[in-house]
Amino acid sequence: MNYRSHPHKLLEVHIKGVLTKAKKRSNLKIVDIAVLFHDLGKININFQKKLDLENGEKISGYSEHAYLSMYCFLCFLDCNRTFIATELGSDIIKVKQIIAIVAKHHGNLPDFENILGHEALKRLETFLKSDPSLPISDFYEKYLLQKHQKFEIKWNENLLKRLPKFFDEDFINWQKDSLNYFLDTQIAFASLIEADKRDAGDNENYFFDEAIKDSNSKLQSSLRTIFKNLPQKTALNQLRTQIRNKAIEGLKEGLKTGNRVFCLTAPTGAGKTFILLALACEIQKTRANFGILYVLPFLSITEQVEEISKHEIFKNSEQVLSVNSKTINERMQCIQADLESDQNEENLIRLLEQDFIEKTFDHPFVITTFVQFFETLVNNKNSALLKLPNFSKRIFLIDEIQALPPRLYLFFAGWLDAFCRKYDAYAILSTATMPHFSIKKKSYLNECKRADLLFKQYHEPFQLIDAKGFFDEDVFNRYRIQLINEDNFSIEKLANHIQSQTKSSLVILNTINDTKKLYSLLKCNPNVYLLNTHIIPKDRHEKIKIINDHLKANQKVTLISTQLIEAGVDIDFPIVYRDLCPLPNLIQSAGRCNRNKLLKIGTVYFFHLTNENGKSSAKMIYRNEAKQFLDFCKEKIKHGIEEKELFEVQEVFFKKIADDLSIGEVNAEFNMIECVNKGQFEKLGRFKLIERKAFGEEYLYYIRGNENDREYEKAVDIMRLMITEKEKDYKSSRSLKIELNSQLKSLADRMITLRAFDGTNIPLSANNPEYFDIKVLADLSLYTFEEGLNHNSTENSIL
Repeated sequence: MNYRSHPHKLLEVHIKGVLTKAKKRSNLKIVDIAVLFHDLGKININFQKKLDLENGEKISGYSEHAYLSMYCFLCFLDCNRTFIATELGSDIIKVKQIIAIVAKHHGNLPDFENILGHEALKRLETFLKSDPSLPISDFYEKYLLQKHQKFEIKWNENLLKRLPKFFDEDFINWQKDSLNYFLDTQIAFASLIEADKRDAGDNENYFFDEAIKDSNSKLQSSLRTIFKNLPQKTALNQLRTQIRNKAIEGLKEGLKTGNRVFCLTAPTGAGKTFILLALACEIQKTRANFGILYVLPFLSITEQVEEISKHEIFKNSEQVLSVNSKTINERMQCIQADLESDQNEENLIRLLEQDFIEKTFDHPFVITTFVQFFETLVNNKNSALLKLPNFSKRIFLIDEIQALPPRLYLFFAGWLDAFCRKYDAYAILSTATMPHFSIKKKSYLNECKRADLLFKQYHEPFQLIDAKGFFDEDVFNRYRIQLINEDNFSIEKLANHIQSQTKSSLVILNTINDTKKLYSLLKCNPNVYLLNTHIIPKDRHEKIKIINDHLKANQKVTLISTQLIEAGVDIDFPIVYRDLCPLPNLIQSAGRCNRNKLLKIGTVYFFHLTNENGKSSAKMIYRNEAKQFLDFCKEKIKHGIEEKELFEVQEVFFKKIADDLSIGEVNAEFNMIECVNKGQFEKLGRFKLIERKAFGEEYLYYIRGNENDREYEKAVDIMRLMITEKEKDYKSSRSLKIELNSQLKSLADRMITLRAFDGTNIPLSANNPEYFDIKVLADLSLYTFEEGLNHNSTENSIL
């Protein structure tokens, strides 16, 4: 009988195809073995019948294949007792890795405490006790050319009594090298599923391989031209060139000594984007096949880097792949348009290939977010780990690294160092406020939670330049901090202080509610603008453009904003006000003051805002250990301190964090180091960079452009079409899903997030039922360009 893996593909052809593709991603032995066994469970008459069903028909009988494939591996081991010793070095943990990968290759990596699900095993047991014909051993030898002792597929409880579980001796052996075991399991799983999906779709298009040479050549050529034409008459550009050259010298030195992770600490305005790209080019001189993964914390910054990359560097949008929750893939959009006008097989294949490129990061120049990058590094989910093989042979340019939660600084520094050494990659961490990355021995901690024991081979990131000298330069000494030391400093007092200014002011407050209150007090004045996350991104961009026009025309303007203005917005005010916050936030906020050194010295007012009840907004936002960050600022930020003096203050701050905080501890129940040491893939996979519920439940609202706006309904229509045609072939159903994702991204520019603790008192939604967890604002009069969403549920909004 000719067994098939898919309707039009022979099983042996598929397995061999997956093996070839997986070898391209990993040379681990467990990958080869897992691939050979991963689909053997399809040698089941019920599965073969399922491949021939018409739309809507159901198969009777057991047709699952992943658990059956896993069980085939156990039966094979039972009859080939020397295999573990000869092929796996007698390492029983590798056996369990293979079991997890094969059994879960259509799902997610499980916690190794209990790899197999009870219900799935019961269904398998019932099927095998019916004594089905499963000539798997013959197939394994005849078609896959694997010599072995013949084995039968019969139910045997003894096979499952020990191997799938993680016993005490397994934990002891795992913890001896837990980081390597964890990383190997991830990359092996990721290599198999990426190869499996690629082969199932007959996708032989490796875009990275096709484009890497041209991409790197274009990048290097463009940078040479840009640097050559950079005017050197200004002190700022001269210093930018000095910093870039010093950083390149430092990189060369660090590469000679085998370093993989580097730090670039440079003042705001030093041109870090171009310096980072120049450093990547330097690495590519000896690693010509290495791509770039540019990682940024906020969408606003990804948009800026995307703009520079597409229009100043490559001058071609197809040579840049931006992957985030908002950016629409222009190439995919064009193919979708072609498909709509001509629904042929060729256009459909082109669309699926482009979708696969985006989902797997199979591109030489990718721009993405912290969420996409850092969550992928520790993920267990099938969809997320598809990207992981393309993290190998990459240069990670990670800007604004301080935007990570402080407890994660050292954890991810250690993880990046291990990952880069293991999978041949490099990372350059960049910021004006660089954390300390020294991992100290903390013997008082439980061994399962000790970073020094997990990251045994850790190399601290290599410092590319002596930053202190550049921070001392006059061109980077742009502001002086003035303290407003006034008890019970209220919104009303703040409004009076701002109104006394004759120059433009940027006011950054900690809560949306505070920004709205201040705006209501000042909006009677000319050129006063409000910016927070209750204003849709489209309107925020428009306001920033208007404000910059005012500033360029030397017209007085007042901008009231939340922290969203702190990074990634190129704006320059002579005066900045900042409510009490941790030191990195203060420095980021102050970076908007006299940014381009148009004045000899700008002014940053630092104050502690309290409401009518004497409560502090800062303490509402910065909770738990962040409270000590506020205390640090109150103690160390002195009246009259200037920008150049803050470098030494931040050194003290980040050293304190490194010494005091528990590394990798997300909360009392969730320590990331412990998860790795216990093989808890599923638990660690639940890690989220942003704790969504810390400030109430999140509610997404789509704000229509007008009463005739049907963009949300278009997404619903596509979803309904997917449901009615879900039995269609894979390619057609996948095409609809791609179209839906693209349509949902098109809504992002008119979306806001409302956080509220009381879900009964939020604006009414026009859509019932709600789809995609998106509400459509029913009453458009509640939203205005000037003030955003105005509703009584927003009175206590935090972020």
